[in-house]
Amino acid sequence: MTNEDLLSIGSFALVSGLSIHALRHYDEVGLLKPASVDPATGYRRYRREQVSQAQKICALRRVDLPIDVLREVLNDPASAALGPALTQHRQALVDRARILSQIVRLVDQYLEQGGTMPEFPTQHISQVTINVTDLPATISFYQAAFDATFVEDIFSFQFGMWPADDFFLLTVAREPGEHGRPHEGPTGTSRFGLSVADIDATHRRALDAGATEHYPPQERPWKPRSSCVIDPSGNWIDLYQR
Repeated sequence: MTNEDLLSIGSFALVSGLSIHALRHYDEVGLLKPASVDPATGYRRYRREQVSQAQKICALRRVDLPIDVLREVLNDPASAALGPALTQHRQALVDRARILSQIVRLVDQYLEQGGTMPEFPTQHISQVTINVTDLPATISFYQAAFDATFVEDIFSFQFGMWPADDFFLLTVAREPGEHGRPHEGPTGTSRFGLSVADIDATHRRALDAGATEHYPPQERPWKPRSSCVIDPSGNWIDLYQR
């Protein structure tokens, strides 16, 4: 095949939807190699058969699929990896959107305070470890009930955003060799408390998400309005009106 039978990088960019800059980058990282490169000028040319692959790359990068994942998808001739990759990527986007939403709320708090940064003069518990019996069900529960984000890198649910005073990590115990380093949990189930803005609404959300009610929201003379629910793994959660 001669150069006359190949598409110039400019023409290939037009028919594929990828920019010339992107094509050069994908060549450098080994994602989409040109059919030929002029040794004197470095000018790239592409086969017409590469258009469909380039369009697939364009579509998947448009939804921000990471390049490493995209490479695995392209290397799978049966395309069996695409569905699971998109499912996992969708969940990552949902988690990212939840974190960004929390950051926006934190910025709003700063604006309401006239730009004054909060001070944290007192100590408070910021992390608790629990055992779970069904991780997917537990992730679904804490996301639905409390808008908590599960951060797989640290195997923890994140409540709030640092440095806000509602920042809290609920870490899941794990055995050695599973998801990185081991993290020992308590013996049996745990009991911990969360302060919430609307205890009645949060209590209802927890029950709708699969919690068991220990006692409904009620007033006590020695503490804030409170309630108690039990998560799907048997851990007790005391809710306190903030």
